[in-house]
Amino acid sequence: CNEIPVKILFICSNLIGDTILSSGAINHFINQNKEAKLTFVVGPTAAPLLKNYKNIENIIIFKKRKLNLHWLDIFKRTYSTKWDIIVDFRSSALSLLLKNNKKYIFKKLHSVHHIEQLNLFFGFECSNLFIPTSDDEANKVINHLDNSFKHVVVFPGGNWTPKLWSAENYNETMKLLINKYDKIKFILVGSLKEKSKFYNLLIKDIKEELIIDLFGYNLTLTSAYMKKSDVFIGNDSGLMHLAVASKLRVISLFGPTNDAVYGPNGDKNIVIRTKENYDYFKSLKINENKSYMSSIKPETVFKNCEKIINDNFN
Repeated sequence: CNEIPVKILFICSNLIGDTILSSGAINHFINQNKEAKLTFVVGPTAAPLLKNYKNIENIIIFKKRKLNLHWLDIFKRTYSTKWDIIVDFRSSALSLLLKNNKKYIFKKLHSVHHIEQLNLFFGFECSNLFIPTSDDEANKVINHLDNSFKHVVVFPGGNWTPKLWSAENYNETMKLLINKYDKIKFILVGSLKEKSKFYNLLIKDIKEELIIDLFGYNLTLTSAYMKKSDVFIGNDSGLMHLAVASKLRVISLFGPTNDAVYGPNGDKNIVIRTKENYDYFKSLKINENKSYMSSIKPETVFKNCEKIINDNFN
């Protein structure tokens, strides 16, 4: 007789970064249950990360509603199934209400690195972040990128103004790299909204043929480009974690957010902090409309970038 496949429900974040940070744990459960039918509950911005997983039965995209009514919608769509495994990264009440054989309800701490929290909670290694890309996406990149160039991925955006390094600083760093390397191109990533804010400042005085504009591209295709690049430079963000999951070396810039919890995972990745530490920022009343990143200088970012590029070519 045919075995009934295991059914796994993953209750994920609505944030891109947190969903990517959970991907090592997700991948572990999928590898342990290769034929499992997968259902994901996820927010709209993070949902595109999941499209290349095999054996997806359902992706339930929730938009937050007043009085948490979105949970009622999700309950209606999940209660009639007996789940073999529920993995709840949101520590929601939902996982307590559904029929299941085994459930894991993860609750965030605010003092330990997010990956370390997952390791401690699940009791297995969660650091191998993994966002699947398709063969079609991989082929697009192979046909587009010229291997004789070094490719630097630049992400100037993020969801909070106080943690954004200025586009002028990124532009300055890019020009320092052009002066040093004769075959270098820049892959610019982010949303179309971020393009309208930053694009012209980023490319000022840089030849058009050195720019690969991926603003507005979907997350998995962006990841496919990252997999074939040399280094990522960007603010603390979901796309920084996407670069880590794409096995790209990362230089990440931190100010009023906590690199001890959200820094790029992996000892070859580099955090550059403002001269002020995170505790200093906790004591401030942060102005939401102002960046606090100006003490990081383009020369510092350039030198770290140079180190990684030279590592890659030795």
